[in-house]
Amino acid sequence: MRPNNISEDRVGEDLSESETRPNATLLNVLAYLLSCFFSIAFLVFLNSMQSFILTVLLHLKDNIGDFVGTLGFTDELVSVIMCPLWGSLSDKIGTRLVCSMAYILVGTGLVIFVSARNMYPELLILRMVFAVGGSGTAAMVTALLSEISGFKFRSITSHNSSDSHPEINKNAARNGNLSGLVGLFTGFGAVIAVTVFLPIPNKLEKWGLSPEDALRRAFHIVGGLAIAVAIILFFTLRQDPNKSVTKWINELIDKNKNIGAADINDNLHDFDVNINGTGANTAHQERELEGADYRYPTKNLSYFSLLLKGFTAASEPDICLAYIGGLVARSASVAVSAFIPLYINQWFYDQELCSQADNIKESCRSAYILSSMLTGVAETFALVAAPFWGYSCDRFGKERSLAGSAFIGVVGFFTFAIFHNPQHRLAFLWVSLIGVSQIGAIVCSLSLCTARRTEYSGSIAGVYSVTGAVGILFLTKLGGWASDKLRGTPFFIMSFLNLLLLVVSLKINLKPGYFSLLGRDRLLSGVEVQDPEGRGISFRESELSNNSVHISNNL
Repeated sequence: MRPNNISEDRVGEDLSESETRPNATLLNVLAYLLSCFFSIAFLVFLNSMQSFILTVLLHLKDNIGDFVGTLGFTDELVSVIMCPLWGSLSDKIGTRLVCSMAYILVGTGLVIFVSARNMYPELLILRMVFAVGGSGTAAMVTALLSEISGFKFRSITSHNSSDSHPEINKNAARNGNLSGLVGLFTGFGAVIAVTVFLPIPNKLEKWGLSPEDALRRAFHIVGGLAIAVAIILFFTLRQDPNKSVTKWINELIDKNKNIGAADINDNLHDFDVNINGTGANTAHQERELEGADYRYPTKNLSYFSLLLKGFTAASEPDICLAYIGGLVARSASVAVSAFIPLYINQWFYDQELCSQADNIKESCRSAYILSSMLTGVAETFALVAAPFWGYSCDRFGKERSLAGSAFIGVVGFFTFAIFHNPQHRLAFLWVSLIGVSQIGAIVCSLSLCTARRTEYSGSIAGVYSVTGAVGILFLTKLGGWASDKLRGTPFFIMSFLNLLLLVVSLKINLKPGYFSLLGRDRLLSGVEVQDPEGRGISFRESELSNNSVHISNNL
C-alpha cells in the first residue's frame, strides 16, 4: 500500500530503480551453491584427518585429544578475529572477491599443512593459515545468502518483471526454502568429504605409497582443488556493481575531502524532514519497495562502523536468536567431524582393539572405517533433512523450527554421550538424530540471519560466524582436554548448548502476539517492524489470505 504523502514522481523513481536492479543469473546461483558445498567439505576433511596427521606423520601417541582440541581452539580463535573483518570487507569490495581470496588461502593452508615437522609451533601456525581462509568462506556463505535472498528469482527462468516488488519482499523475507537448499549443499559437501576425500590416503596406499606419503598427497590433491574452486568462483559469482576495491579507495579519499560538506547536507536533510514531515514515510516506502528491514539506516558507513553494526544488531530478538543458532550449528559440525572420530579412536584403543603399527590399515583400520560410517550417516541424514527444515521455516516459522531442531539435538547428543559401545546398531540412530539437529540449526539460523538485506548484511554475516566460532572455542578446547578423561564430554557440552537454544527459542515463541492464535497465519519474515511515525507501535508481519499486512491503529 502506498502512503498518501508519497509523490507519484518519487514512487516512480523508486520503482524504476528496483526494476533495473541486477538480477541473479542461474550461473550466479549455481556458483553460490558450489561455494556452500566446498566451504564445509574442506573443513570436514581437515578436521577428520588431523588426528591421523598427529599419529602417522608426527608419530605422536599421547594426549591426541588435547592436541586436536588445541588445533580446533586456535582455528576458532582466528575465526573470531577474522569473520567480522571478512564480513565488513565484503560490504565494501563485494562478496565475490572476498570469497575467492578466502578459498585461495584455504587451498594454500591444506597444501602446506602436511609439511609440519612438529606440533608446536609448525602445525599450529599452519592451522592458523587455513583458519584465515576458512573463516572467510564461512562468513561468505551467510553474506551471499543475504544477497541472493533479495534477488528476483523469477528472472532466472522468466523475463516477466511485472509486479516484481511484492515478489522481492516475499523472497527476501521468506527464505526458508533457499536456506534449506544451502543446507542441502553444505550437507552434501560434508558427505562427499567423508566418502570421497577421507578414503584418498587408503586408496593411495593401495597404489604403493607409504602411509606418510599417502597422507601428504591427499592434502595436496584437496588443496589444489580448493585453489581451482577459488578461480571458478571469481568468474561465476555475481559482482555487486556498487562495490569494488577501487570504489572503496575513492570513497575514503572523497570522504576525507568532503566531510564538511557531507555534514552540512545531512543537517539540511534533517531540517527538511522536520519541516515537511515526509522523511519517515518516504524512507518507509523506499525500504518497502526494496524489501529491506527499515530498522537500520542506509547510510554510507565506514568500514569500522559496519563492523560495529554487526555486533549491535544482536539487540534485535531475531538476530540474537540467529547468532545463538549459529553457535550451536557450527559447534555441532565440529562435534560430528572431529569428536566422533576421536571418540571412536579412543574407544578402540581403550578396548585394545588396535595394534601399535604405524600403518593406518594395519593399526586401527576398523576404527577408521567405523568413524567414516558414523560421520557419513550423520551427514547423510543432515543432507536428507535440509529441505524439510527449509520448508518448516516458511510454513511454521523460523523460531519454532529452530526450537524443534534444538530439542532433537538435546536428545541425540545426550544419548550418544552416555552410550558406551559405538559399534552397536543404536549408535547409528543417535548420530542420525545429531545430523538432523545439526542441519536444522544451520538452516533455521541462516534463514533468521538473512531474512533482511541491509547495507551491512556482510557484517551481520561475519558476526554470525563469530558466534559459532566462540562456541567451537569452548567445545574444542574444553571438550578436547576433557575427552582424554571422559570420552563423551564434547557431546554432553553439545547437549547443553542445544538446551540453551531450546530455552531461548521457546521464550521468543511464547512472546504474546508473536504468532496468530488461530495458527493459520504463517510468519512472513520473522522481522519485528517498528511504526515509522515513531508512536511506539510494533507488529509482526504475517501473510494473510490476500498476501497483505493489515494494521489496526486506534491511537
